[in-house]
Amino acid sequence: MKEIEIGNAKAEPGKLTYGFIESLDHPTGIIEKVPVMIAQGRENGPTFFLTANVHGNELTGIAVIHQLVTDKLTQELKGTVVAIPTLNPSALRRNHRSPEFDERDPNRLYPEGKFAEEEEEEEIDKDYPELYEQVANKIYSYFEKYADYHIDFHNHSLRSIPYVILDRVFYENETKKEEAEKLFKQQKAMIEAFGVLTCSEFPAKKYIKMKLHRSVSGATLNSLRIPAFTAELGENSVIIPQVVKGSIKGTRNVLKWAGMLEGPREEITEFLVPKPHEQLRRCYHPRAKQSGIIRFLVNPGDQVKKGQPVALITDILGRKLGDGYILTEYDGYMIALRSEMTVYPNDPIAEMGIKDDAPLVVPIPSKKIN
Repeated sequence: MKEIEIGNAKAEPGKLTYGFIESLDHPTGIIEKVPVMIAQGRENGPTFFLTANVHGNELTGIAVIHQLVTDKLTQELKGTVVAIPTLNPSALRRNHRSPEFDERDPNRLYPEGKFAEEEEEEEIDKDYPELYEQVANKIYSYFEKYADYHIDFHNHSLRSIPYVILDRVFYENETKKEEAEKLFKQQKAMIEAFGVLTCSEFPAKKYIKMKLHRSVSGATLNSLRIPAFTAELGENSVIIPQVVKGSIKGTRNVLKWAGMLEGPREEITEFLVPKPHEQLRRCYHPRAKQSGIIRFLVNPGDQVKKGQPVALITDILGRKLGDGYILTEYDGYMIALRSEMTVYPNDPIAEMGIKDDAPLVVPIPSKKIN
């Protein structure tokens, strides 16, 4: 069996073991510890990493890991599941997106790998990573050493549906294109096995500009070249039992796809799973043209048509602004709706899945990103 040791957790065939990665020393003598669970079967197989809660108010993935990664799993498993129920313990403690010691988005701080020479110069000296980057580098080193596959669990917002994100796969030059296409096919097959709505990430230049290549799964996929994806499991800050149950099914489906579990694929029936007939991508849309108060006319998961009103917009006294409607300019699906009632000009009021015409296997964009 594969020997795996992460922090003070060590894999044992047929057992579920526990431990912690000591990731950061605090000036007050407290050590920031990242929890680790290692479930290893008695037969050889791949090593699959499951991670959650890089944003401290995104909770569903913790419940999925706790209910899936059990002693019972080790009795049917071929290979090893490494689960990290929270990548961001201090943020979990205060139900906050970022850790208490670093207010930047932690899901944009994983190693940049092959993209390092392509990014704009930053003010921060790259030889001296800041605090959460130090934590991320340590966690990433275990991915690099052991991982064969990876899923990172997230939650989108208070009014959202579960969906998974298909990252574009980047390559450096034409000699690397075939390898990139193979990696993309593996990622896509994993996602199809999971069994929920799929949206590809933003187009290539925006993807890099937003530093999505430095997300947990983005860095795993595009720098380590390990098949990986992000699963957005609906509402944040709450745990919905039906979403947990359906997400466990989806994760087990992927473990079956990887040859680590036996049995047929299970259909997810616990929550809405839209079934579009074309590839979708994420899009912040529609946007408000003026400040006002909004009230939605659609629900998360609804299919909408170009020109359809999706929200009412009024002033604070309830009087219509303009004709009183915000329309969508695209056909697509409503993935997530804005939680706030107030909007300003150009604020996105929702995130949609719209038709994606852009290539999914692409060369790394040039250094200067417009």
